Amino acid sequence: MSPELQVVEEPPEVQLCAFVVGEEEYAVDIHRVLEILHLPPTAQFPRAPGCDGVLNLRGEILPLVDLRRVFGTATAPSESRRQGLLVCTVGRRKIAFRVDKVTQVVRARRDELKPVPPLGGDGPRNPHVIGLCPRGSRLVFLLNLRAVVAA
Repeated sequence: MSPELQVVEEPPEVQLCAFVVGEEEYAVDIHRVLEILHLPPTAQFPRAPGCDGVLNLRGEILPLVDLRRVFGTATAPSESRRQGLLVCTVGRRKIAFRVDKVTQVVRARRDELKPVPPLGGDGPRNPHVIGLCPRGSRLVFLLNLRAVVAA
């Protein structure tokens, strides 16, 4: 007797953790987010490509990626006090991402998520953005954290 095949349907809704970097709002799948923290003290990591420092999170040393650097956004001195961290899983690693502020949990139907439109020509596409989530009059950019870490 063969076991019955079970069909598992994807949930019709996703939950995204939204945050701001510069003037734009971004989001990642909430299942990747382990913690949201105020910016703790960090240490610079000399000559480490793709890594902006390290931090000690309750005895665990985590690499730090500053999304302002990745996206080429300057930090205003008045905003540096509001910055926070998203501790996320990327593959099998835990990585801390510095953001300006976490805004909300966005619930969206899967059919609301849109692909990045063609940008014309053979020019480079932004590998960090894998989709868009329209929220009223604004757009939330969906991030590919693997591409961010590989940059």
